[in-house]
Amino acid sequence: MRKILFLFCFAIGVYAQNSDQPQPFSKPSDKDQRQVVNVGNLQLTVTNYGTIGTRNAYWPQQFAAEYPKGSRIEHLYQGGVWFGAISRKRGRAGVSTGATDRCGSGTTGLHYEFSSEPGAEILKRSIDPFSGLQTEGAISELDFVCEYTDKYTRDPVTGDSIPYHIPLGLTVHQESYAWSLPTADFFVILSYTFTNTGYRDPNTGVTVKDTLDSVYVGLWNNFVVRNTNFVRPGTTGYFNVAAGYDSARRMAYAFDFDGNNQGPPANSYVAMKLLGSNPFPLEVDSLANLATKTYFNAWTYRTSSGEVEYYSPTFEDEDPNRWANRYARMTATMPQNKIDPLRLAPKNVTLLLSTGPFQTLYPDSSMTVVFAIVTAKKFGQDHARFDTPEQRSILFTNLDWAQKTYDGEDQNGNNILDDGEDFNGNGILDRYSLPQPPRRPKVRVEVGDRNITLYWDKSAESSVDPISQEKDFEGYRIYRSNPGLDITSPEEFLLNMSLIAEYDIPGNNIGYDVGFSKILLPEAKYFPGDTVAYWYRFPPPDMGLTHLNGWQYLYGITAYDRGDSVNKLPSLESAKVLKRVVAGTVPTSDATTEIGVYPNPYYIRAYWEGTGGERNRKLIFYNLPARCEIRIYTLAGDIVATIQHDAATYDGSDIEWFRKFETIREKIQFSGGEHAWDLITRYDQTIATGLYLFSVKDLDTGNIKIGKFLVIK
Repeated sequence: MRKILFLFCFAIGVYAQNSDQPQPFSKPSDKDQRQVVNVGNLQLTVTNYGTIGTRNAYWPQQFAAEYPKGSRIEHLYQGGVWFGAISRKRGRAGVSTGATDRCGSGTTGLHYEFSSEPGAEILKRSIDPFSGLQTEGAISELDFVCEYTDKYTRDPVTGDSIPYHIPLGLTVHQESYAWSLPTADFFVILSYTFTNTGYRDPNTGVTVKDTLDSVYVGLWNNFVVRNTNFVRPGTTGYFNVAAGYDSARRMAYAFDFDGNNQGPPANSYVAMKLLGSNPFPLEVDSLANLATKTYFNAWTYRTSSGEVEYYSPTFEDEDPNRWANRYARMTATMPQNKIDPLRLAPKNVTLLLSTGPFQTLYPDSSMTVVFAIVTAKKFGQDHARFDTPEQRSILFTNLDWAQKTYDGEDQNGNNILDDGEDFNGNGILDRYSLPQPPRRPKVRVEVGDRNITLYWDKSAESSVDPISQEKDFEGYRIYRSNPGLDITSPEEFLLNMSLIAEYDIPGNNIGYDVGFSKILLPEAKYFPGDTVAYWYRFPPPDMGLTHLNGWQYLYGITAYDRGDSVNKLPSLESAKVLKRVVAGTVPTSDATTEIGVYPNPYYIRAYWEGTGGERNRKLIFYNLPARCEIRIYTLAGDIVATIQHDAATYDGSDIEWFRKFETIREKIQFSGGEHAWDLITRYDQTIATGLYLFSVKDLDTGNIKIGKFLVIK
């Protein structure tokens, strides 16, 4: 068994640097205990054993830190929380780590030193009453809450040893918060509360409660910023990034320096920021001087020496000074002449951001430290290899929003509810008191022949802002993807939506004052099986907006408010309610209606199919019955392909052309009377040039219709 474990762990270690094939990654006792924060534009994977990220093990189905959502741009390999302290009973420094660059190397296993209890789960909460999740105690639109401990030297489920681990006796309560708001959809907040609960003496089985002095807490990350549309995880150079440290903002960051010479750079930043702690470290009385007790270190991934190394050139697990070495890294910042070169050339480096020392953590006492993972696109047109303050300007803004979100009512950052800070009057210092845009409206789409119609309700108009306590709804905005963008730039389909219409309250000198008369229905519209009252319709009847059948469109509707001049807040806009649709003919069993194909003739490599190879084609049958069987024949009568069509369930997933947009994570809606085919035969071969016949049998009436189409290469 030990030999098998060694080979498995060694394989994972090799993959981290060299393999181009994703390998399994798991915490043996909790291999399924991971969740993806998926409400905002940053899709971060969190676990209930002190790590974030996936080590690329589930790519492309699951990303460690994808930003923006649906872009396939990765920002993280793996990260984890660190806790260091001096044990009074042992008289030495100890560090418990969620993850390190040594994980997966050597003969000692994966080295995850935190374990959740048997049967432990990750609790989901949400402030959204329509989410179906627990709302009591919720902080954000999606909270993940879990607990784990460092007290075990053997996995509590499997009994496997956790080599070289010496527990400090911690129970960690971890909460992550995320929002879809435009001012918060680019970061995830990670709150860690450490309680000194004691560890079990391996010899006696008795729980030992130690006193922990000179406490430090850190967040370690192996950031990887890559556009995986062009650079596959694990390929040569994949892990090389440039990095930097901003002491004033208490953050470390990384960016894609060169695109790995296989495609355009990711053009984005990822950062980890220390937001605050309770209590503050010793000699710190507010956020204003927390930077004086914030530290940064970087070192080359799994190297024992090298240019980036500063503290403890030996860092192997078997080193008797291992814990002292890690503790030393948490207590001071590496020299500036070692930090500056990190921005100038890509390397596979790991980053550690830490803070302390905190006051003594006595048995049964607790402390909380809060970090954020923050992402941003680079600003301007300068080359990705540069890292100017102007390029970081969006990152700076996003970091500020993460800090404002954490601060909540604590306007002066002193961890105390002072006069004038109790905005909601409950007598408690509330953090995470975000200004809120109106609720997202409930939207329905009806699809027909060259027609896409959106309906939505009035629920956004009754929204109350938590800061101003006022109903501040102002209007609606409608966005749409540019026709054909899915063909020319499928990776940009979600990211580039144009504002095509805006309607707002008239007569208040805010916005365009155009009113809602063009889109407001004379009375609420209801649909069978749907209890929502829909009051608005877009496009208006007189707009004359038509759509191309068979072309994919992405629509988004938002509600926005009028802003808050008293609190100096701009107008806020809700997250988009996205609808992914394809116009086309509706189902029909009319015996006189001709069933056809378009485009006909079909020209291989035409603009219609975009770029993507032989499986990236689509030929569409139209005027189909709701339930039918399509058969395609050669002129000799041989069956080329058989397609089952059901308007109630058809989603386009049977061909690659639509599957490549699955990262949008919005179900596609068709008209029901059309079905796309990728010109691949039932024997998985590309169709040849020539004339083809087809038959369509209506499964409800038994009627059969025939037709033909031509393929030209």
